[in-house]
Amino acid sequence: QISDAAIEMLPSGSNDLPTQDANPAKAIQDPASDQDQAQNAKPFSSGIGIPAPSMLSAALQVPAGQIVVPAVVDPTQGNALAALQVLKVIEPDARAGDLCTRREYARWLVVASNSLSRNTYSKVYPAMYIENVSELAFDDVTTEDPDFPFIQGLAEAGLISSKLSRSDMDVAENVENNHYFFSADSPLSRQDLVSWKMALDKRQLPEVDKNSLYKTSGYIDIDKIDTAAWPALVADLGAGDQSITALAFGFTRLFQPDKPVTKGQAALALSTGDYAEVVMEELARIEAEKIAEAAVNAHGALIAEVEKQINASFERELTREKEKIETLEKLAEEARAELDKLRAEREEEKNALLRGRATVESEIQVLSKLRCEVEEQLQNVLSKKVEINFEKNRIEKLQKEIESENQAAVQLQYELEVERKALSMARAWAEDEAKKAREHARALEEARNQWERQGIKVVVEAGLEEDASAGVTWANAGKEHPVDEAINRAESLLEKLKSFGGEMKVRSSHALERVMQYVRSLISSLKERAAEARQGCADLGAAAASKAKNVSSEAKAFGSSIRDRSKKVVEECKDGLEKFVHRFKTD
Repeated sequence: QISDAAIEMLPSGSNDLPTQDANPAKAIQDPASDQDQAQNAKPFSSGIGIPAPSMLSAALQVPAGQIVVPAVVDPTQGNALAALQVLKVIEPDARAGDLCTRREYARWLVVASNSLSRNTYSKVYPAMYIENVSELAFDDVTTEDPDFPFIQGLAEAGLISSKLSRSDMDVAENVENNHYFFSADSPLSRQDLVSWKMALDKRQLPEVDKNSLYKTSGYIDIDKIDTAAWPALVADLGAGDQSITALAFGFTRLFQPDKPVTKGQAALALSTGDYAEVVMEELARIEAEKIAEAAVNAHGALIAEVEKQINASFERELTREKEKIETLEKLAEEARAELDKLRAEREEEKNALLRGRATVESEIQVLSKLRCEVEEQLQNVLSKKVEINFEKNRIEKLQKEIESENQAAVQLQYELEVERKALSMARAWAEDEAKKAREHARALEEARNQWERQGIKVVVEAGLEEDASAGVTWANAGKEHPVDEAINRAESLLEKLKSFGGEMKVRSSHALERVMQYVRSLISSLKERAAEARQGCADLGAAAASKAKNVSSEAKAFGSSIRDRSKKVVEECKDGLEKFVHRFKTD
């Protein structure tokens, strides 16, 4: 019997059942005896462990993340997985390093029991479902689930705890545990791997307490293991090196019951126990097939190698003979070609000799003709040489004449340029003098106006005004004088300098005389204006002496300045005219 203290030691949410001999009602009716038993209780011992616990622990309710470091696949796991795939227990696309889910392990358990078990009483058949008759073992595994027959079959066989096992054992249900969930897509834990397989392999499991489990396993995390899984764990460890824990997990002091397992580890678990012999036979058969296939392949490879060597040897001999035949054919062809070449060379030499003879004869004739032609050309050359000398002398004479004419033309052009410059200078000088005369007249006019404003009347003779206007007119006439026209015409007719040289000299002399005449008239007019200005200034000074001494002094000063300027202008005109005449005469 299990005491109340032992029941309280069960983990919360556990689906495990006590032994069939336990009677909770009796424990409630006799608390005194329960208290005595609690005081004298031995270490806790679980039930027989069948059905195995199937509820998902809290650690596995969290979805598994991505595998960062993959599990190391042992060769034993790979062989077991390959054998079960050949036996059509595990799907062909399963990989040993992937995590195994609860639905996959449940399906593989049922399929393995039907395919690998040699005893009818140890087979677990997939369950069928009759509406309004059958009861669902788990609330989350319905008939629409593809693995419903396998999971329901394990529950109906009493191998894993479910609503069926609780109701069949007449255990009062807790309100919190009214719902049973299988969580088929969650990873399979180490605890479920061992306990489900042991529940299938063993009819009965030993009663185990904590001390015996620790002595058997040496695990330091026994408190984390579901107490209902203790018997299955001890039964598995009893197999020694062929146990599931030894083959799948190796040596470890931490069982880690909630740690997920891989498909390779699940394949190893399925290969133990009653199915080990069948799996070993299948592995032996696979190995024998591999050896036989390797032997057949080796034999075929040997035969192929021998055939290849024979064919290669035959091909080499055949190639060697073909090469010999081709070599002989090439030699014969070369000899034939050599004979044809020699024959052709002889014919070519003969034809060359004939052609050379004909060429020599034709060259002799050509040379004779060339000799005659050379003699004729020599006579022509001598006559041409005489003509060339005559023409050369004539050309030299013509060159001398051309050079003399060029020099004359250059001299004439130089003279014209000098005359043009002299005319330009005379014109500029005349314009300057006219400008100065106009300035003097303007100054006198301003003085007269000023004196008239002061009450002094100045009478200017008509001749002086006419002279002033005549000076302006002369200056304007100088601008329109035909000298420029003659100069431009002389420049445009440089090619006819020799024929028109005399005419240009005459025109230049006439133009020079005309300029000199204008200069003389300008000088005389300036002298008259200066004299009249002096006289006017003297009269004005005498008339205004009584009225304004300052005006008198200014008039005298102005008169003296005008006199000086007039003298200076006259002297400059004389000097310029003398220089111009002297330069013209020298040119």
